[in-house]
Amino acid sequence: MKIIDRYLISHFLKPMGVCAALFTILVLVGHFFDKMSIFNDFHAHVTDIAWYLFLGLPYWLNIIFPVVTLLALMFSLGTLQQRGEITALRSAGISSVRLYAPFFAMGLLISLISLVGGLIFIPSINAKANAIYWNRIKKQPVFNTLRDHIVVAGRDRQRFTIGSLDIKTGRLTDINIDQFDDQMHHLSTLSAHEGLYQNNQWTFNQGNLIQFDANGIFRQEAFQTKTLNINEKPEDFVYDNRKSEDMNHRELRERIQHLNELGVAAFKERVALNFQMSLPFANVMVILLGIPFALNRSRKGSVHAIAYAFGATFLYWGSVDIFQSFGEQGYLPAWVAAWAANFIFGILATWFLQRSLKT
Repeated sequence: MKIIDRYLISHFLKPMGVCAALFTILVLVGHFFDKMSIFNDFHAHVTDIAWYLFLGLPYWLNIIFPVVTLLALMFSLGTLQQRGEITALRSAGISSVRLYAPFFAMGLLISLISLVGGLIFIPSINAKANAIYWNRIKKQPVFNTLRDHIVVAGRDRQRFTIGSLDIKTGRLTDINIDQFDDQMHHLSTLSAHEGLYQNNQWTFNQGNLIQFDANGIFRQEAFQTKTLNINEKPEDFVYDNRKSEDMNHRELRERIQHLNELGVAAFKERVALNFQMSLPFANVMVILLGIPFALNRSRKGSVHAIAYAFGATFLYWGSVDIFQSFGEQGYLPAWVAAWAANFIFGILATWFLQRSLKT
């Protein structure tokens, strides 16, 4: 790394560290006061509150860190511009592209860290925070593990009719399982008073198995206990018990595959899957948007330049929300909804950047 790179990056990292620390405090304090009435009503322990706030912090910081990146850029590059160091570096023969490369590199590095975190471990940490909030603070289950009157399509062309389901214990009551072939001809029906999921297999008690042949003639078999190889787990019969932000990339893909097998639309999950890939690059986007405004601080004033930069950034986030809403309703393909704002504002930011470099 050359001296000029270390110099520019150090000027960027100092305000970024300060801004990150300030936003960390703001997130913790804001989240605490937002939930303070609940903490009081349920007499929450101090340790539970602390762990809940601490574990929820990575999720919120990952969302707001583009603002930290923007502020760090404005304070670092804007200060260098006001002191005439940018002009001096250009006079020394350093091109604008080479001069701003360290800032783009930092934005890309932050985006990659955010990407890896959002794909792998931040959702699981956020899920633990929610578990503490519901189980230890509100003394309630995170999800309702008891369900009644379930009718759902399963894998391998099966249809399940379930009287009651306890996801926690893996117990079903009043079960009917209808099996169909590729042409949706009825092959068999299993009826049982009880079903238990243990050791990755289902055991049904006190039931009947009716099998149909090609001529519609059936054969009935009563049983006390029967073990079947069924791909579904208890939680598969209830597919809405986890939020998208609590699932990593692999879990979201599995959820989408399962919903497809059940014939259920997965617009929201597909959009969430694509946003896990696109949103981290907002850190690069704010670098592109921020450089022209940072270079104009000396002409328009610091307050105006920062205000314009924030206005452009929040316009970007507003566009992200709009495209996300259209994607979740199925009006746009998931990948279009996730990447459209990056594409549009990337072109606009590049145009603004080119114009600012010519002046």
